[in-house]
Amino acid sequence: MLPAATCMEYVRLGRSGMKVSRICMGCMSFGNSTDWMVEEDQAKMVLKRAWDLGINFYDTANTYSQGRSEEILGSFLKGFREDAVVATKVYNPMGDGPNEQGLSSKHIHWQARESLRRLQTEYIDLYQIHRWDYETSIDETLSTMTDLVKAGNVRYIGASSMWAWQMAKALYTSDMRGYARFVSMQNLYNLIYREEEREMNPLCMDAQVGLIPWSPTAAGILSGKYFEGGKILTKSGENSRITPGSIAHTRYAGKASNDEIVRRTIELAAKKGATPTQVSIAWLLHKGVTSPIIGTTRVDHLEEFVGSLDVKISAEDAEYLEEPYMSQSVFAHV
Repeated sequence: MLPAATCMEYVRLGRSGMKVSRICMGCMSFGNSTDWMVEEDQAKMVLKRAWDLGINFYDTANTYSQGRSEEILGSFLKGFREDAVVATKVYNPMGDGPNEQGLSSKHIHWQARESLRRLQTEYIDLYQIHRWDYETSIDETLSTMTDLVKAGNVRYIGASSMWAWQMAKALYTSDMRGYARFVSMQNLYNLIYREEEREMNPLCMDAQVGLIPWSPTAAGILSGKYFEGGKILTKSGENSRITPGSIAHTRYAGKASNDEIVRRTIELAAKKGATPTQVSIAWLLHKGVTSPIIGTTRVDHLEEFVGSLDVKISAEDAEYLEEPYMSQSVFAHV
């Protein structure tokens, strides 16, 4: 059973009947230490604390450490699987063969079977397409996902970063053909990347599709730990996500508007007796996000994220944080 006496809140995921915690535990950091992930023992410490804090929503993918993340999550959830909401994804390569990637019926059925095995479960609560497949018709993908739902292998289906017209096409196809319908969108959205506000977020809100964004603190930049002298800095080191030439550095550093947003986030956090991380997550919740996906390998960071639920962002606060934003090129799915 879910632990008692927590401050966690639960909301419905999109227009589904399933309730998820307002914070989602992202599991991409759990896997093989030979990469940059943490191994099972440390991962389970974080997962246990997440559970104790009332988090029931866990997001992973078949491609994270080539399935090792799913294995760790599945092992942890043994004994209380029914109380958890397990989300995983399919699309990215799982081998070198011509049919070992994408969203064809062949690949989806194979990977669903493998994810179920690794997760040690009979069903996946939320099965998501990791990206749009330009080589496979959305009709084939959705009909296959629907077959999985009808077979009882999947409860709901969701999507991740794509163009808004693609999401609209998928929803239209589901409605016209009676296929299972996406109940969630896992997109890139945070205070210093707000391009999804133009089309995707309004589309999802109108269609009652839940928003569960990834990288809600912009690879940790919104925590303020990479901010000094009024600027987002590059930092070298084994545990740094913003080393020179890194994706996070290329996307976010060197932009005066981003520097000012981080400065204001730090300032507002100090006024509220909170941390910049908590303010950035609270802002997302204020903007109608269902459950931001947080990734961490540390218990103290996890507790900080959950503390975001106690931070309230007013309309005036949001306007102050948002005002410096400058539009930028879309990069999450291109």
